[in-house]
Amino acid sequence: MGALGALLERSLVQIAEASADARLYDRRTIHTVSDVWDNNTFPLFHAATALTFVGRARRARAALAWMADLGSERRSWMVEQATVAGHKMQRLLPPPPAEPPHVRDHRGRVRPSSTPLTAEAALALGTDYDLGAAEVRTLLLERVGTRLTGSVVLAAPRRYDAGLPAGEPPELYLWLKDVTDADFDSDDRMGVAIDSGTEGITISVGASGRLRATSGTAYPDDRAWHRSTAGRAADQRTPPREEHASRAPERRRPQPQGAVLVAARILHSVMLEIRMVRYAHLADRIPVRLLASALDGAGTDILAAGARRGSRREKAFRSLVENWIKNGDPALTPWFTDQLRLIMREERLPDTTKAWIEGIIAPGAALPHLDAAAALDLALEGDLRFAKYTAAHSRYEIPRDSSAVVVLAHPPTEQDSPNQPWRLRTLKVDDVSRFQLRTDAFDGPLGLRTTGETSRVESLVLGRDALDVCGRKAQP
Repeated sequence: MGALGALLERSLVQIAEASADARLYDRRTIHTVSDVWDNNTFPLFHAATALTFVGRARRARAALAWMADLGSERRSWMVEQATVAGHKMQRLLPPPPAEPPHVRDHRGRVRPSSTPLTAEAALALGTDYDLGAAEVRTLLLERVGTRLTGSVVLAAPRRYDAGLPAGEPPELYLWLKDVTDADFDSDDRMGVAIDSGTEGITISVGASGRLRATSGTAYPDDRAWHRSTAGRAADQRTPPREEHASRAPERRRPQPQGAVLVAARILHSVMLEIRMVRYAHLADRIPVRLLASALDGAGTDILAAGARRGSRREKAFRSLVENWIKNGDPALTPWFTDQLRLIMREERLPDTTKAWIEGIIAPGAALPHLDAAAALDLALEGDLRFAKYTAAHSRYEIPRDSSAVVVLAHPPTEQDSPNQPWRLRTLKVDDVSRFQLRTDAFDGPLGLRTTGETSRVESLVLGRDALDVCGRKAQP
């Protein structure tokens, strides 16, 4: 039980550290860690509220096994964070299941999987897809803490007979770790070459564009992949679908009651709110640091409250929720109030629990949601954290317009107090006519020039054209 509670404690610490400084903002870690608690919050409360020590241990072990069963990356994270907290997680978990390289869909067709972007994998992509005729649909570069990572989505015609009517080409996803060099121009995004060797990966784009990284992975989003050369080879090595055991369904457990249910819903909602940073254009609107700080110590406190019985347990969880609200920044009060109102509407709660909630929330209409991206003047410089370009295209017969999203860390503006910390700001450019990006755009802070509104701009230039984004309506 202590190991399970420690994972929640470590999650809140990791989230708080990853969001403490806008100049080192780690959106990937925030999203990955908060996502753990989407389907593991209620198992935690179920284990913490068992009637006996033995029952809590048994339920906690089952919850840990369920958490680890999602995959090797999740399991490694659990072991790593439990070790930091002083727990030996390996002895609490069943042996890891074998993960086959490929699985089959419901029709028995072999499915592609993400594979390291080695020289062999690059050759296989060039065998099945005409990279010379490929075009870049999406380019993304992002600082993850201090590391620069990236991804590219290519639309590439097939070289093999897919047995399908002519239509949209498949998309190839390339994820790059530790990007060392980048030079991209949306006017020169046709034709791609991939070279992978001992010195890393080089992706050449058009006449002069390039991306270099130490390593990466590739995934073909191709519904006819089973007919490709790589797919036919994988088909020979992959057992029939009925021989592959899928992830066991989660055990059904009793619904928590009263204040226990309220606390579980609040924790779950906090993690889902934090997880919204997966959408980069919302990064400056999610008060990640404030939410994580409000729940500081939640793992220990939930275990202590769950070990009580009867009315003492109800009182302990009420006190826990009240402390979360009290410990949070006053700006979070409207958010907590809205969540409590939502829980009252959606859950069947005892009258005494409802009366307790009504005593916490302010009477009258719901208060507005917290908006961490208030309309403030933009600073004259920015430290680039994220840049994404999407070309106009159609996918599954749904047209998508060209766009760019930029996330900056910027210093205090004239409206701020001098000791105000750096903050995140997301800028979006619609109907992009040209997007240029070089690696030195991430060498900030750099000078920033924009035209248009505060959050939706018509053009954006960072540094000496290290990042240059123009919308079709941009002013001269």
